Amino acid sequence: MRDTPEDLRKRATRLRRGIGQLGILESIIAAAEGPWLGAMDADGRGAAELRMHLAGKYRLLVVVTSAGKISLVHVNSLVKGDGGEKILSTKTALRKGFGEEKMPRPQEWVEYAVRWVSDVSGEVDQRAVVEWQLAGADRKLTTVTDVIESLRISLREQEKVRDERAAEVAELKAELKYLNSIADRQPAVIAEPRPAPVAEPAPIVESQPAAEELVPERVGAAAV
Repeated sequence: MRDTPEDLRKRATRLRRGIGQLGILESIIAAAEGPWLGAMDADGRGAAELRMHLAGKYRLLVVVTSAGKISLVHVNSLVKGDGGEKILSTKTALRKGFGEEKMPRPQEWVEYAVRWVSDVSGEVDQRAVVEWQLAGADRKLTTVTDVIESLRISLREQEKVRDERAAEVAELKAELKYLNSIADRQPAVIAEPRPAPVAEPAPIVESQPAAEELVPERVGAAAV
């Protein structure tokens, strides 16, 4: 919610063509004097919603239906604690904060919202606005500082891991260099040529008489 009342009036004028119920919200915006900030939204079907706050101490939410009736008025005076929250709603279960106080009738809700905005507008001066802005800026600064500190812690952890890996690499390089130097100092071993194998003489096989030469002898012996 960053729009000023003047910005909200201009936005209401632009939206008037599509939404015919913005006159109700414009009357509430007109009652906002001082450093109010807010936002306006429409759902495209004729309903509209107005959110406003004054230095974060007073907050207002008003919802208008497409029929031109207010369905919700939610005001919250944060400086009063839980007792500063009041809700007017067409839904009975959502109503809150009136107790013994007489609840305005639905036709009086616009007047109630206008009067509430007008009354609290005079309770916040420029000093209170600056204090509220300072508190918000301080919270953002704290968040950014925490993020930076967490990044620094993570960076230191990563640097430690990097140093460990660098030491490991240096140790392995030194070992490899030492092994290479030993290999360079050793003379190369020249393999002597092996003598050619001597072929062994083939065994001498005595010739045997052919089978046909032995046949006549066996025949002659048989005849005798």
